[in-house]
Amino acid sequence: MHLNKIYYVDCKKVTCMFTKLTLNISKTVIEKAKTTARKRRVSLSRLVEEYLKRISEENKESVVSFMIKNAPAIKTPDGKEKEILRKKLLQKHGS
Repeated sequence: MHLNKIYYVDCKKVTCMFTKLTLNISKTVIEKAKTTARKRRVSLSRLVEEYLKRISEENKESVVSFMIKNAPAIKTPDGKEKEILRKKLLQKHGS
């Protein structure tokens, strides 16, 4: 049985490839997501795609962006930046 179907659609002069995907999600989550999609006037597929794009792009954040975004409100003592960054990265990613 072939589950993946590929559709080719012209998206603003760029050919986009869509693949059908089957997910197992609780009924409650699906209903809430459908309601959200309706409110935003987009399809559920578009809502899921945008979410997946967003979380995929979060991992591409540069170290400098990470440091600026997570900078403490209080100035850190000179020479402690690397230690603080190392601790934050360990908290986020473990090991």
